Amino acid sequence: MEMRVLMFEGEAYCDSDRQDQLVRRTLEAIKASGAHLEASELSVDRGAAMFLVSGDSAAIRRLWSIVDASGLESAWEAFGARLDWQNFEMSS
Repeated sequence: MEMRVLMFEGEAYCDSDRQDQLVRRTLEAIKASGAHLEASELSVDRGAAMFLVSGDSAAIRRLWSIVDASGLESAWEAFGARLDWQNFEMSS
């Protein structure tokens, strides 16, 4: 099973309704991919949104395909946030 962190970071935002819509679309993409949401967090200043997901390789690839095909990454970027997509590994 793979774990990935999907992080959108940018300025602190005051348009919480628009950001809430992007968060909801991201959660829908995760569900549609078959990946599992392990944790999510929105920073206090709303400057970052983090989604920790897990799943087999196919589910992780589907998630990335959905993010790309749905324009979700572009929507976050239009909102002023950049995407960081990386492997997640527990350190001991």
